[in-house]
Amino acid sequence: MNFKPSADHHLYARLKASILGVVGSFVLFAAYLAVPPLGIFSGILAPFPAAYNRLIHGRLSALIVLLGSTAIISALFGIFAGCLYLGMCGMISLLMPELLMRGIGGSRVLFWTTAANLLMYAIGIAVYSSVSGINLQQLISAEISGSLQQAVTLYEKGGVTGEDLEFIKHSMTVASDLLKRLFPALITVMLVVIAGGNMLLVKKSTANTSVTLNIDDFTTFKNPDLLVWLLIACGFTLLLPLSPITTPALNILLIITMLYFFQGMAVVSAMIKKYSVPTLLRIFLYAMLIVQPYLLALVAGIGIFDLWVDFRTPKTQENL
Repeated sequence: MNFKPSADHHLYARLKASILGVVGSFVLFAAYLAVPPLGIFSGILAPFPAAYNRLIHGRLSALIVLLGSTAIISALFGIFAGCLYLGMCGMISLLMPELLMRGIGGSRVLFWTTAANLLMYAIGIAVYSSVSGINLQQLISAEISGSLQQAVTLYEKGGVTGEDLEFIKHSMTVASDLLKRLFPALITVMLVVIAGGNMLLVKKSTANTSVTLNIDDFTTFKNPDLLVWLLIACGFTLLLPLSPITTPALNILLIITMLYFFQGMAVVSAMIKKYSVPTLLRIFLYAMLIVQPYLLALVAGIGIFDLWVDFRTPKTQENL
Protein backbone atom coordinates (compact mmCIF):
# COMPACT_ATOMS: atom_id res chain seq x y z
CA MET A 1 0.00 0.00 0.00
CA ASN A 2 1.39 3.44 -1.00
CA PHE A 3 0.98 6.27 1.54
CA LYS A 4 3.08 8.79 -0.38
CA PRO A 5 0.18 10.63 -2.10
CA SER A 6 -1.56 11.04 1.27
CA ALA A 7 1.62 12.34 2.91
CA ASP A 8 2.24 14.73 -0.01
CA HIS A 9 -1.32 15.99 0.23
CA HIS A 10 -0.92 16.59 3.98
CA LEU A 11 2.34 18.48 3.43
CA TYR A 12 0.74 20.56 0.68
CA ALA A 13 -2.21 21.43 2.95
CA ARG A 14 0.13 22.54 5.76
CA LEU A 15 2.24 24.62 3.37
CA LYS A 16 -0.84 26.24 1.86
CA ALA A 17 -2.24 27.02 5.33
CA SER A 18 1.10 28.50 6.38
CA ILE A 19 1.29 30.78 3.33
CA LEU A 20 -2.30 31.92 3.81
CA GLY A 21 -1.52 32.53 7.47
CA VAL A 22 1.49 34.70 6.60
CA VAL A 23 -0.62 36.75 4.18
CA GLY A 24 -3.50 37.07 6.64
CA SER A 25 -1.36 38.07 9.62
CA PHE A 26 0.63 40.54 7.52
CA VAL A 27 -2.49 42.20 6.11
CA LEU A 28 -4.08 42.51 9.56
CA PHE A 29 -0.97 44.06 11.11
CA ALA A 30 -0.23 46.25 8.08
CA ALA A 31 -3.73 47.71 8.41
CA TYR A 32 -2.98 48.42 12.07
CA LEU A 33 0.20 50.30 11.10
CA ALA A 34 -1.30 52.13 8.13
CA VAL A 35 -4.66 53.19 9.64
CA PRO A 36 -4.08 53.48 13.43
CA PRO A 37 -7.59 54.45 14.61
CA LEU A 38 -9.49 51.83 12.61
CA GLY A 39 -6.58 49.43 12.33
CA ILE A 40 -6.61 48.77 16.07
CA PHE A 41 -9.27 46.12 15.52
CA SER A 42 -7.26 44.35 12.82
CA GLY A 43 -4.14 44.58 14.99
CA ILE A 44 -5.95 42.71 17.76
CA LEU A 45 -6.59 39.80 15.36
CA ALA A 46 -3.06 39.69 13.88
CA PRO A 47 -1.90 36.75 16.10
CA PHE A 48 -4.86 34.58 15.10
CA PRO A 49 -3.49 33.03 11.86
CA ALA A 50 -0.38 31.70 13.64
CA ALA A 51 -2.37 30.51 16.69
CA TYR A 52 -4.91 28.73 14.48
CA ASN A 53 -2.15 27.08 12.43
CA ARG A 54 -0.52 25.83 15.64
CA LEU A 55 -3.74 24.15 16.73
CA ILE A 56 -4.61 22.63 13.35
CA HIS A 57 -1.28 22.13 11.54
CA GLY A 58 1.37 22.07 14.28
CA ARG A 59 4.26 24.15 15.61
CA LEU A 60 6.21 24.39 12.35
CA SER A 61 3.27 25.95 10.54
CA ALA A 62 2.81 28.50 13.34
CA LEU A 63 6.52 29.40 13.25
CA ILE A 64 6.39 29.88 9.48
CA VAL A 65 3.45 32.28 9.88
CA LEU A 66 5.09 34.23 12.71
CA LEU A 67 8.58 34.50 11.18
CA GLY A 68 7.32 35.02 7.64
CA SER A 69 5.04 37.88 8.72
CA THR A 70 7.84 39.40 10.80
CA ALA A 71 10.21 39.32 7.81
CA ILE A 72 7.72 40.97 5.45
CA ILE A 73 6.70 43.64 7.98
CA SER A 74 10.35 44.42 8.76
CA ALA A 75 11.18 44.68 5.05
CA LEU A 76 8.27 47.02 4.26
CA PHE A 77 7.85 49.02 7.48
CA GLY A 78 11.23 48.77 9.19
CA ILE A 79 12.88 46.79 11.98
CA PHE A 80 10.95 48.61 14.71
CA ALA A 81 7.63 47.56 13.13
CA GLY A 82 8.87 43.96 12.94
CA CYS A 83 9.82 44.04 16.64
CA LEU A 84 6.43 45.55 17.46
CA TYR A 85 4.72 42.71 15.59
CA LEU A 86 6.75 40.10 17.51
CA GLY A 87 6.00 41.84 20.79
CA MET A 88 2.26 41.95 20.17
CA CYS A 89 1.84 38.59 18.46
CA GLY A 90 4.73 36.29 19.45
CA MET A 91 3.62 34.97 22.83
CA ILE A 92 -0.06 34.97 21.93
CA SER A 93 0.61 33.08 18.67
CA LEU A 94 2.83 30.41 20.23
CA LEU A 95 2.37 30.15 24.01
CA MET A 96 -1.41 30.52 24.16
CA PRO A 97 -2.20 27.58 21.82
CA GLU A 98 0.46 25.45 23.54
CA LEU A 99 -1.24 25.95 26.90
CA LEU A 100 -4.68 25.36 25.40
CA MET A 101 -3.50 22.11 23.80
CA ARG A 102 -2.49 20.90 27.27
CA GLY A 103 -6.05 21.27 28.54
CA ILE A 104 -5.43 24.35 30.71
CA GLY A 105 -8.53 26.48 31.31
CA GLY A 106 -9.13 29.68 29.40
CA SER A 107 -8.75 32.08 32.36
CA ARG A 108 -5.43 30.53 33.42
CA VAL A 109 -4.16 30.58 29.84
CA LEU A 110 -5.06 34.26 29.60
CA PHE A 111 -3.20 34.98 32.84
CA TRP A 112 -0.02 33.05 31.96
CA THR A 113 0.10 34.36 28.40
CA THR A 114 -0.19 37.97 29.59
CA ALA A 115 2.35 37.40 32.38
CA ALA A 116 4.86 35.88 29.93
CA ASN A 117 4.27 38.76 27.52
CA LEU A 118 4.89 41.35 30.23
CA LEU A 119 8.06 39.54 31.31
CA MET A 120 9.28 39.57 27.71
CA TYR A 121 8.50 43.30 27.47
CA ALA A 122 10.37 44.01 30.73
CA ILE A 123 13.44 42.09 29.55
CA GLY A 124 13.34 43.82 26.16
CA ILE A 125 13.06 47.26 27.77
CA ALA A 126 15.96 46.52 30.14
CA VAL A 127 18.19 45.25 27.31
CA TYR A 128 17.28 48.18 25.04
CA SER A 129 17.94 50.73 27.79
CA SER A 130 21.32 49.22 28.69
CA VAL A 131 22.50 48.91 25.07
CA SER A 132 21.25 52.27 23.78
CA GLY A 133 21.71 54.26 26.96
CA ILE A 134 18.22 55.72 26.46
CA ASN A 135 15.82 55.91 29.39
CA LEU A 136 12.68 54.31 27.97
CA GLN A 137 10.48 56.03 30.55
CA GLN A 138 11.65 59.40 29.25
CA LEU A 139 11.25 58.25 25.65
CA ILE A 140 7.65 57.13 26.24
CA SER A 141 6.88 60.37 28.09
CA ALA A 142 8.30 62.38 25.19
CA GLU A 143 6.23 60.39 22.66
CA ILE A 144 3.03 60.94 24.65
CA SER A 145 3.71 64.67 25.02
CA GLY A 146 4.57 64.96 21.31
CA SER A 147 1.39 63.15 20.21
CA LEU A 148 -0.84 65.33 22.38
CA GLN A 149 0.95 68.48 21.18
CA GLN A 150 0.19 67.45 17.61
CA ALA A 151 -3.47 67.13 18.57
CA VAL A 152 -3.42 70.66 20.02
CA THR A 153 -1.81 71.94 16.79
CA LEU A 154 -4.61 70.37 14.75
CA TYR A 155 -7.19 72.17 16.88
CA GLU A 156 -5.35 75.46 16.34
CA LYS A 157 -5.30 74.91 12.57
CA GLY A 158 -8.99 74.06 12.74
CA GLY A 159 -9.74 77.56 14.03
CA VAL A 160 -10.13 76.90 17.76
CA THR A 161 -8.97 79.96 19.72
CA GLY A 162 -9.36 81.79 23.02
CA GLU A 163 -10.78 80.06 26.07
CA ASP A 164 -11.73 76.94 24.11
CA LEU A 165 -8.13 76.46 23.01
CA GLU A 166 -6.83 77.06 26.55
CA PHE A 167 -9.29 74.49 27.88
CA ILE A 168 -8.12 71.96 25.29
CA LYS A 169 -4.47 72.60 26.16
CA HIS A 170 -5.21 72.14 29.86
CA SER A 171 -7.12 68.92 29.15
CA MET A 172 -4.27 67.61 27.00
CA THR A 173 -1.76 68.38 29.77
CA VAL A 174 -3.84 66.49 32.32
CA ALA A 175 -4.28 63.58 29.89
CA SER A 176 -0.54 63.55 29.17
CA ASP A 177 0.35 63.34 32.86
CA LEU A 178 -2.22 60.58 33.39
CA LEU A 179 -0.99 58.54 30.43
CA LYS A 180 2.61 58.80 31.62
CA ARG A 181 1.55 57.30 34.96
CA LEU A 182 -0.76 54.67 33.51
CA PHE A 183 1.21 53.28 30.57
CA PRO A 184 2.18 50.01 32.40
CA ALA A 185 -1.48 49.26 33.07
CA LEU A 186 -2.47 50.33 29.56
CA ILE A 187 0.06 47.90 28.06
CA THR A 188 -1.30 45.13 30.31
CA VAL A 189 -4.88 45.91 29.28
CA MET A 190 -3.86 45.89 25.62
CA LEU A 191 -2.20 42.47 25.94
CA VAL A 192 -5.19 41.01 27.80
CA VAL A 193 -7.61 42.32 25.17
CA ILE A 194 -5.49 40.91 22.32
CA ALA A 195 -5.10 37.52 24.01
CA GLY A 196 -8.78 37.37 25.00
CA GLY A 197 -10.02 38.35 21.55
CA ASN A 198 -7.86 35.73 19.87
CA MET A 199 -8.89 33.08 22.39
CA LEU A 200 -12.57 33.68 21.63
CA LEU A 201 -11.85 33.56 17.90
CA VAL A 202 -9.82 30.36 18.27
CA LYS A 203 -12.66 28.78 20.23
CA LYS A 204 -15.21 29.60 17.53
CA SER A 205 -12.98 28.61 14.61
CA THR A 206 -12.06 25.20 16.09
CA ALA A 207 -15.58 24.32 17.23
CA ASN A 208 -16.16 21.94 14.29
CA THR A 209 -12.68 20.40 14.26
CA SER A 210 -11.08 17.54 16.17
CA VAL A 211 -9.29 20.03 18.47
CA THR A 212 -10.80 20.13 21.96
CA LEU A 213 -10.11 23.23 24.04
CA ASN A 214 -10.93 23.76 27.71
CA ILE A 215 -12.37 27.25 27.28
CA ASP A 216 -15.47 27.96 29.36
CA ASP A 217 -18.45 29.88 28.05
CA PHE A 218 -17.70 33.60 28.42
CA THR A 219 -21.16 34.21 29.90
CA THR A 220 -20.07 32.29 33.02
CA PHE A 221 -16.93 34.39 33.65
CA LYS A 222 -16.60 35.65 37.22
CA ASN A 223 -13.72 37.19 39.16
CA PRO A 224 -12.68 35.86 42.59
CA ASP A 225 -14.81 37.42 45.32
CA LEU A 226 -11.77 38.63 47.26
CA LEU A 227 -10.68 40.81 44.32
CA VAL A 228 -13.14 43.50 45.41
CA TRP A 229 -11.09 44.11 48.58
CA LEU A 230 -8.01 44.88 46.47
CA LEU A 231 -10.17 47.28 44.46
CA ILE A 232 -11.27 49.02 47.66
CA ALA A 233 -7.72 49.13 49.04
CA CYS A 234 -6.39 50.73 45.84
CA GLY A 235 -9.20 53.28 45.94
CA PHE A 236 -8.30 54.37 49.47
CA THR A 237 -4.59 54.40 48.61
CA LEU A 238 -5.25 57.08 45.98
CA LEU A 239 -6.16 59.46 48.80
CA LEU A 240 -2.53 59.49 49.95
CA PRO A 241 -0.40 62.46 48.73
CA LEU A 242 2.51 60.19 47.78
CA SER A 243 3.10 59.64 44.05
CA PRO A 244 5.40 56.57 44.51
CA ILE A 245 2.43 54.86 46.22
CA THR A 246 -0.52 56.27 44.29
CA THR A 247 0.94 55.58 40.84
CA PRO A 248 1.21 51.75 41.33
CA ALA A 249 -2.21 51.80 43.02
CA LEU A 250 -3.70 53.66 40.05
CA ASN A 251 -2.24 51.09 37.63
CA ILE A 252 -3.57 48.17 39.68
CA LEU A 253 -6.95 49.90 39.93
CA LEU A 254 -7.16 50.20 36.15
CA ILE A 255 -6.34 46.51 35.66
CA ILE A 256 -8.94 45.44 38.25
CA THR A 257 -11.52 47.71 36.63
CA MET A 258 -10.81 45.95 33.32
CA LEU A 259 -11.41 42.57 34.97
CA TYR A 260 -14.75 43.76 36.34
CA PHE A 261 -15.60 45.16 32.92
CA PHE A 262 -15.12 41.64 31.56
CA GLN A 263 -17.43 40.31 34.27
CA GLY A 264 -19.97 42.98 33.41
CA MET A 265 -19.75 42.02 29.73
CA ALA A 266 -20.28 38.38 30.73
CA VAL A 267 -23.46 39.44 32.56
CA VAL A 268 -24.64 41.48 29.56
CA SER A 269 -23.87 38.57 27.20
CA ALA A 270 -25.79 36.18 29.46
CA MET A 271 -28.81 38.50 29.45
CA ILE A 272 -28.63 38.87 25.66
CA LYS A 273 -28.52 35.09 25.32
CA LYS A 274 -31.31 34.55 27.85
CA TYR A 275 -33.75 36.96 26.22
CA SER A 276 -32.73 36.15 22.60
CA VAL A 277 -31.91 39.75 21.68
CA PRO A 278 -31.97 40.26 17.86
CA THR A 279 -28.59 40.35 16.11
CA LEU A 280 -29.06 43.93 14.87
CA LEU A 281 -29.69 45.16 18.41
CA ARG A 282 -26.63 43.24 19.67
CA ILE A 283 -24.44 44.96 17.07
CA PHE A 284 -25.87 48.33 18.11
CA LEU A 285 -25.14 47.65 21.80
CA TYR A 286 -21.55 46.58 21.12
CA ALA A 287 -21.01 49.57 18.82
CA MET A 288 -22.24 51.91 21.56
CA LEU A 289 -19.64 50.44 23.92
CA ILE A 290 -16.95 51.49 21.45
CA VAL A 291 -18.15 55.06 20.85
CA GLN A 292 -19.52 55.84 24.32
CA PRO A 293 -16.89 55.56 27.11
CA TYR A 294 -19.46 56.14 29.87
CA LEU A 295 -21.06 52.80 29.01
CA LEU A 296 -17.72 51.10 29.72
CA ALA A 297 -17.90 52.42 33.29
CA LEU A 298 -21.52 51.27 33.56
CA VAL A 299 -20.63 47.75 32.43
CA ALA A 300 -17.71 47.66 34.90
CA GLY A 301 -20.15 48.74 37.62
CA ILE A 302 -22.45 45.86 36.66
CA GLY A 303 -19.49 43.52 37.02
CA ILE A 304 -18.74 44.83 40.53
CA PHE A 305 -22.37 44.66 41.73
CA ASP A 306 -22.69 41.15 40.29
CA LEU A 307 -20.71 40.08 43.37
CA TRP A 308 -23.73 40.86 45.55
CA VAL A 309 -26.69 40.79 43.16
CA ASP A 310 -25.60 37.71 41.16
CA PHE A 311 -27.52 38.73 38.03
CA ARG A 312 -27.05 35.42 36.23
CA THR A 313 -28.48 33.10 38.90
CA PRO A 314 -32.17 32.36 38.30
CA LYS A 315 -34.30 33.77 41.10
CA THR A 316 -36.67 31.22 42.63
CA GLN A 317 -40.01 32.43 43.90
CA GLU A 318 -41.02 31.29 47.33
CA ASN A 319 -44.58 30.13 47.89
CA LEU A 320 -46.19 32.17 50.66
